[in-house]
Amino acid sequence: MVHSTFKLEYKSTALSLFIICIAALLHHSNVIYGINLSFADFFCILLLIYLFMVKQLYIPISPLICFLFLSVQVIVTASFYIPLRFDLFVIPTVILSDYLKLLALFGYFILGYNLSSQNLMGKLLKGYSISGILIGAAGIVMTFTHLEFYREFFFFGGTRYRGLMIDPNYYAVLQVTSLVFLTRVKTVEVKYKYIAVVIISLSVLISGSKTGLMTLGCYLIIRLLEYLFFTRKKIMLFTCQLLVLSLLLFITPLIFDKIQYLFNNIATNIPSFGRIYNLVTDFNGAITEEGSGRADTWKTALQIIQISPFLGVGIGMYTSLATDLFNFNNVAHNTFLQLSAEWGIPLALSFFVFIAFSLGKITIYSSQTSVMNLILRDIIIILLIGSLAISLNNARMLWLFLGATVYFLKLHHSRKPSNNRCITKERKLEREFKGNVNFPKL
Repeated sequence: MVHSTFKLEYKSTALSLFIICIAALLHHSNVIYGINLSFADFFCILLLIYLFMVKQLYIPISPLICFLFLSVQVIVTASFYIPLRFDLFVIPTVILSDYLKLLALFGYFILGYNLSSQNLMGKLLKGYSISGILIGAAGIVMTFTHLEFYREFFFFGGTRYRGLMIDPNYYAVLQVTSLVFLTRVKTVEVKYKYIAVVIISLSVLISGSKTGLMTLGCYLIIRLLEYLFFTRKKIMLFTCQLLVLSLLLFITPLIFDKIQYLFNNIATNIPSFGRIYNLVTDFNGAITEEGSGRADTWKTALQIIQISPFLGVGIGMYTSLATDLFNFNNVAHNTFLQLSAEWGIPLALSFFVFIAFSLGKITIYSSQTSVMNLILRDIIIILLIGSLAISLNNARMLWLFLGATVYFLKLHHSRKPSNNRCITKERKLEREFKGNVNFPKL
């Protein structure tokens, strides 16, 4: 009896350690031998192996069939159709490398699905959010202390903070996703919510990422509209809030010169902020200059889509085609265009329609769903907003949280008034989630 209890506690501790490591290292990414890797990948593999060994790994049939169908199409297209049509030389290692990425993403999808079924997604989300906050806070300290010895490791170009990621834009979008958990969970005190918003906002600013700032702005606007129009409140309180918002909109143009002067001083002391400041003074110029020229990359992506709209170009062939046909060696910097070019319009459209349907279902039944679903929905929405300006088709957390969403939607769909087992399981999930989010008082 004692031995059995000790064994269970040891397994629980080991599982928690794996989850914490994955949650923190989802904020890490680096190119090693030409492959974009993360330390989280190592722990993801270990955790999947562990779940398999203890016979708790479940692979849903429908997503597996879809993945196998996608695999066949992108491999056959890249290996035979595109090389024969455009007389291109196939590099098997490139195709294999890209397929391993796709396989790893499906592994994250399966992991998210299984963590949800084991009532562990709340723990991962908590670790993911806190890790993002700590990384952002560390960047703020580094930026204002002006120490030089760590800049080549944590700063892109010596000025733009990128955390543990290889790209400051990618880092900035992930920072915004870190905000969701702390602002959604009701057991977190309001003061901690405001602290999180301030830290995340500053961490996005020091990254110099226009994509990150626009993503943060869009998400804050969504939350503001949700609070104003979809949260129950007294009429007097609602009226006061609308008056305050109207007053702010009226005063802002009057003090615009002082705001501009303040921003000029900040941009002088923090070079990364200068890139973002251009969004206010010259929006069109900010989007097209200084390496942010998305128009050329999007135009090339559209041209590649046009040459093979139904089958796509497969995996590992995008940059080769872009270079040989259009003399442009870069990815699409837009997830929707990138997947449409690689998978073909029918498969890419089906994928995005499925995501939209899932998010819409959570939104429509938000009054009946748990906080967990709302957090997962918000994170996926943030990643989709960021996907408009960067290619996040290989983003691990997108597939991880999508897998978790699929499980919870399946659980919600299977729940019926006469099915006490399903009701009990969903309530148990909600209690487990709520039990993992309490923060100590300072």
